Amino acid sequence: MIYKQTKLKIVDNSGAKFIKVFHLIKYSLSQNYSQSGDLVLGSVFKYKANKKINKKQLCKVLVVTSNKNIFRKNGNFIKFDENRGVILETRKLLGTRVFGPVSKEVKRGTYSRLLSTTKNIV
Repeated sequence: MIYKQTKLKIVDNSGAKFIKVFHLIKYSLSQNYSQSGDLVLGSVFKYKANKKINKKQLCKVLVVTSNKNIFRKNGNFIKFDENRGVILETRKLLGTRVFGPVSKEVKRGTYSRLLSTTKNIV
């Protein structure tokens, strides 16, 4: 589960390394967490020099994997090692490649194009 003040590792080649979450998009105040496939708003606090992103820049992030167990309808559950995300720019990826696995729960949103740019879908 992703809460406010959670640090997300960015797994695309946009230039950001880590983002700190400060707002969960599309949720009321009663639900205070988000899962894989949800949008969050964050601020960059570690980045690579000479790339598209700078420090303290606000950006929308699609959560790709999370530490919390994901239960599926067939009875299995999947758990990842890290909280990871991908930076978006008006419903498109800011980077051109995605590194590491992506959960199938991203497919339930409107971001199915992301699945074509990655190799590992779990």
